[in-house]
Amino acid sequence: MRQRIKNLIENEDKKNPLTDEAISSRLNIRREDVTFLRNELKIEDSRQRRKVVLIKAIKDILKEEKTINKNDITRRLNSIGFTVSRFTVIQYLKEIQDSGDLKLDKESDDKKEKIINNRENKDIAFDKLIGSSGSLSTIIKLAKAAILYPPHGLHTIIMGPTGVGKSELAECMYKFAVESSRFPKNAPFIVFNAADYSENPQLLLSQLFGHVKGAFTGADENKEGLVSKADGGILFIDEIHRLPHEGQEILFQLIDKGMVRKLGETRLTHKIDVMIISATSEPIDSHLLNTFKRRIPVTIEIPELVARPLNERFDIINNFFLIEAQRMGANIHIKSDVLKALMLYDCIGNVGQLRSDIQVACARGLLNQLTNKLKEVNISISDVPGYVKQGLIKIRNCRGKIENYVDGDLIIDSNLQGEIEKKNEDIYTFPDEIYKLTERRHIDLLEQGLDFDVINRIIGGELESCIQKYIKQVKKVSISNNLPDISPIVGKYIVELTYEVIKIASQYLSSLEPNLHLCLAVHLKAAFERLKEGKVISNAHLKEIIGNYPVEYSVAEKVAQYLKERYNINLPKEEIGIIAIYFKMSSRRDMSEQKKIGVLLMAHGRVASSVCEVTNKLLGINHARYLDMPFEKKPEEMIEEATTIIKDIDEGRGVIILVDMGSLSYFGDIISGKTGINIRTISRFDTLLSIEVIRRAVLPDLTIDEIVDEVKGIEPQVKEKVSKCNNTKVDFRKPIILTLCITGLGGACKIKKILEENIKSITEKVDIEPIGMIEYPSLDLEIKQISNDKNVIAIVGTIDPQIANIPFFSLVDINDKAKLNQINNLIDTNQIGETNKKYELSDLIHKEDIFVDLQVKSKEEVLKYMSKKLREKGYVTKNFYKKVVERDNLFPTELSDEIAIPHTDGIDVIRPAISIAILKKPIVWSKSKVKIILLLAVDQKCFNPLSTLLSFIETDEFKKIKNIKDRDFIREMILDGVNENN
Repeated sequence: MRQRIKNLIENEDKKNPLTDEAISSRLNIRREDVTFLRNELKIEDSRQRRKVVLIKAIKDILKEEKTINKNDITRRLNSIGFTVSRFTVIQYLKEIQDSGDLKLDKESDDKKEKIINNRENKDIAFDKLIGSSGSLSTIIKLAKAAILYPPHGLHTIIMGPTGVGKSELAECMYKFAVESSRFPKNAPFIVFNAADYSENPQLLLSQLFGHVKGAFTGADENKEGLVSKADGGILFIDEIHRLPHEGQEILFQLIDKGMVRKLGETRLTHKIDVMIISATSEPIDSHLLNTFKRRIPVTIEIPELVARPLNERFDIINNFFLIEAQRMGANIHIKSDVLKALMLYDCIGNVGQLRSDIQVACARGLLNQLTNKLKEVNISISDVPGYVKQGLIKIRNCRGKIENYVDGDLIIDSNLQGEIEKKNEDIYTFPDEIYKLTERRHIDLLEQGLDFDVINRIIGGELESCIQKYIKQVKKVSISNNLPDISPIVGKYIVELTYEVIKIASQYLSSLEPNLHLCLAVHLKAAFERLKEGKVISNAHLKEIIGNYPVEYSVAEKVAQYLKERYNINLPKEEIGIIAIYFKMSSRRDMSEQKKIGVLLMAHGRVASSVCEVTNKLLGINHARYLDMPFEKKPEEMIEEATTIIKDIDEGRGVIILVDMGSLSYFGDIISGKTGINIRTISRFDTLLSIEVIRRAVLPDLTIDEIVDEVKGIEPQVKEKVSKCNNTKVDFRKPIILTLCITGLGGACKIKKILEENIKSITEKVDIEPIGMIEYPSLDLEIKQISNDKNVIAIVGTIDPQIANIPFFSLVDINDKAKLNQINNLIDTNQIGETNKKYELSDLIHKEDIFVDLQVKSKEEVLKYMSKKLREKGYVTKNFYKKVVERDNLFPTELSDEIAIPHTDGIDVIRPAISIAILKKPIVWSKSKVKIILLLAVDQKCFNPLSTLLSFIETDEFKKIKNIKDRDFIREMILDGVNENN
């Protein structure tokens, strides 16, 4: 074996030597054995073997072309047969420089450094972009053409998802414009992010175009806009899809005529010479006016990270680690598993998220270095987020490609001079202070005499909190605000004033609900009217409000002071207390330090991965994990994989599994028994349900059972499909709806009256109990007490008290037909006597619904026949057949051994039943042939009998029914077999 290894290495491609992994694959032996035998032969590893050849090639290139830059060196090396990244080239260039081996005639040391670093002025702007000579080369050519087009460039829009580098490309375009002398060195580069002002279009337009005195309320003086400040240079508008139509119209007037008007002006009076570069993460067809789009001649689309080649991703990763090493002033030792995971994980936030995840790892590594007094920062796989670790799962499919770049650990020298350039911090970038803060905090705690373990725990918690706060900025999803325009109701003056109030409050209170402006505007209008009339609301609980909500009250006082100084409005303390309650109820809790409930999506085929990707993107988080189950894979193998994932995602609060069908339903119980982890399994699978589960799983106050119960309330067909959660007791108390108003009992009574008018005969089915919020400062405790004594099924009011397990409906909702239907359904499903009957299997299988020797030619034919029979007997609606076929086409339901179990959700089931067909001849279902069909017309009440039946279906005993002709005997055999099997 030694000789075979030696022969392979002697005959290998010297430019791309064989890794130990590649040799082990060729010889069919373990990689560890290859490493051991290679060391015995005193042969260096592949990286060292290539190093000699590679350094010689670099020196040869430098001797031929003294002013060549790093990108061109990398390109030349790859063209002559090497597979090498730019970062590797940078490292070897530094080694060549430090060794002094580069002997060039009459070259001074300064000249040599200039050759290696190549800080010539030509095209430096784009040179720093990784991929400038690869996947981004076409983009850069287009960007250069846009800048160079006479006389002052072509207006450009840059498209691409969040985090691909749109802002960075815009900065490079500006620098290139200056370098190429197309713009003077002092030409302005003005950056404007339309998303910062998306909730206040008037303020957005004012910032962009300026305004004249008196243009709107609060416009006390003339103001110059950013467009004017960009005169003679470039204006970069990020998130341009947030620009209202009026703003787009003003911009295309600027493009057409070179003139612009401020808000409040009626004519184009200001001549502006500016190039516009814009960026968007949304489809331009659905967000920008056609007249505006036609005036932007250049469209540049940046690819997602997943679409870029591995060598560029490796360079990006190394460059980010180099940046962090320089910021920390310490070398970084990165384990190979970390590099592999970063190369392969699903990075939905693209380059921006990749940098953020690397910073998380570096921050954790720095904490460990300070605690253990290490010389360098070590980054191991435990330092990266869980979803990054998941990248290692893919390693078996692309190990060869990855090992071209990652063949061992990597050490980053903080003194290495790469392509680092100081630039503006973006939403993905931690300020430099994060590292200084960690160091200072460590010294402070050490001086207090605390143990290292205690210090580590304290700083760890603080660091996680700090990290999460920055990451929150990345996770904000751009969802359009669908709240109604209330200016016709309260007036534009109140709307503008309310935005100013919320802006002040946002400086002190984090994560205010987006609909706060609606509630607060209505309240402020009423408050101002009371003040005009000399009336003041009675607030006997003011002291309790100040005591219970000191922070919110303090912010409300600041708001009151602003209103007094700006608008000469004097709010009494009672009104300030009411505003404090609004702030308290609207401010979502900070979840940064809270552990979450894990979520795992499992389904046959490739459904789970698709749904997981969609839900994570829609929610703007990366919380859920998935496991696809190939039809040919054994359940035992899947259980092992699922166990590994569940152990990884469990944070101590349990895991919820969503599965589609079959044996997957039992995984939760098996894994829980093996690991002791608290697991709940929901035997239903779709995108909407996944969203409902995942968004609740990250909330700190909900338990795993509360999440399951809430989902069952929102999705009635999920009831009784939940493993370990099917023991709900029937509540025989009369249902109650609470009506709630922040201003007091009178307002709550008015809401009750509206409810009675909108839902006929509601008082015959439920009691409606008004509550005035002003009477109960600790309202959440009061409602929980009421719900303990009474059967509270819903809350309707002006503000959401956020009570778990009790759905809330706003005033807007009770004027919406769909929401009223939801309330009606809640009422109907909570009536006394409407018990959740627990069906036995004998209740579901009837001999009349068993068909023997059925002759059909296709799946559609047999499903149509069986569905028709069920409908004739009143078991299902007319839509049942269509829903079953649609679901089966999407998620085929054939099992092994000629069995299929077609089904759909319980929406179209009137009374549960199971129809069985034994075909005369097998038919092709999806990929395989089927002879036994069990058509499941079941709903939420059938979980127990269905689970026992599915368990029996997988036995050899069940398969004997295909040879039986008697329907009574088939039914009896199934029922007896299920009882014996369980």
